[in-house]
Amino acid sequence: LGGITSDKVGADSTVVASCDTDGVTTSYATAWDATDKRFEITSVTVGGVSDTCDGQTLSVNLTDSSGAQIGSGTLSIPTSVATSFAVTMSTAPSAKLTEGVNVLIA
Repeated sequence: LGGITSDKVGADSTVVASCDTDGVTTSYATAWDATDKRFEITSVTVGGVSDTCDGQTLSVNLTDSSGAQIGSGTLSIPTSVATSFAVTMSTAPSAKLTEGVNVLIA
């Protein structure tokens, strides 16, 4: 069996090129959910995205302490001079339980 050969996904022991080589930053927006009686992460802002990523899909996954996904969201990166994008969570996870963030641009 060979390794992964796609130029969009990295796995196995294969390194693939990225449209953003210097990394990104993340920050969270939270809101009180009166129904669940907790603060939830409603969106994640991803900053420092290279203009070479325009037109690609930005995906954010939030994880708990075990690494299980508890929230996610995606958006298509517009062709613009902007380098920071707010990704709305499709399901807003508990802010207290959120331990990790994974960002994928593909």
